[in-house]
Amino acid sequence: MKQTIEAQNITESMQNTQVIGGTKMSKFSSLFKHRKLQMFAVSVVAMAMLVVSLPSVSTMAYAKDSSLSAAQQQEVRAILKDALINDPDLMREAIIAWQAREQEGANTAMQTSLVTHHKAMYEIKSDPWKGAATPEIEMVYFTDFNCPYCKKIEPSLNQLIEEFPQLKIIVKMVPLQGEGSKMAVDFAQTVWLNEPEKYLKVKDMLMSSPRGLDAAAIAKVAKLTATERWVGNTDERVAKMVDDNVKLMNELGIGGTPSMIVADTLIPGLVPYEVLKEQLEAAIAAKDKTQKGS
Repeated sequence: MKQTIEAQNITESMQNTQVIGGTKMSKFSSLFKHRKLQMFAVSVVAMAMLVVSLPSVSTMAYAKDSSLSAAQQQEVRAILKDALINDPDLMREAIIAWQAREQEGANTAMQTSLVTHHKAMYEIKSDPWKGAATPEIEMVYFTDFNCPYCKKIEPSLNQLIEEFPQLKIIVKMVPLQGEGSKMAVDFAQTVWLNEPEKYLKVKDMLMSSPRGLDAAAIAKVAKLTATERWVGNTDERVAKMVDDNVKLMNELGIGGTPSMIVADTLIPGLVPYEVLKEQLEAAIAAKDKTQKGS
């Protein structure tokens, strides 16, 4: 299964409209029988879209490379103007076509990136994890202790582990929310490297804090978990590990936390438990099918 969870409104719009070459281009074809006129018309609509989103773009930029005469260009403009006034759906269809093409390109780039960075996601021995020690399926989880949405998704991830005992969740901690986040990640990662049996309790307590973490809040967690020795005593390996996590996020095109990856599917943001479960079940089914076919 190769997909990215996308905004529902874009998906629904694409489902109700055919791809380029079908409904979208048929209106252009009916307006312009000459191939050059068709392509110039498409460029005009594309430029109109750019002008809407980028007002500083010159509307004359497209004319330099056109092989049409000035009279033909004027004719196209007049026909398009009339068509857009009388059929506003023409612009909508052009925009949807552009969105579909952009999304397809983004999905392809994401799939390539996931394959390229598979080792960095799943095979870093120093990464914290929870769930199955010998997993049948794995999830990568990018999180920040000061991210409110990460705090809200934690119960869903714990529920996944309970319902799917074959699941292992690999935790990639990233400090994106200021100095408090950095102190928390340094502390938690250090605990994992030196006293891994205490890590999950430390992590859960840091995540359960109702407010942003600061030095005092971290010190309180350390006292309750008997890990005070690691506060302000960051393991020298942590800096590179955290830098690698942030770099991996950037290379995968992930813009924030929480973000989960199951098999070759990115699940960005705070999503309902049902979405996580559905994607996990799909990944398990795909893996089973592959194993049976081999």
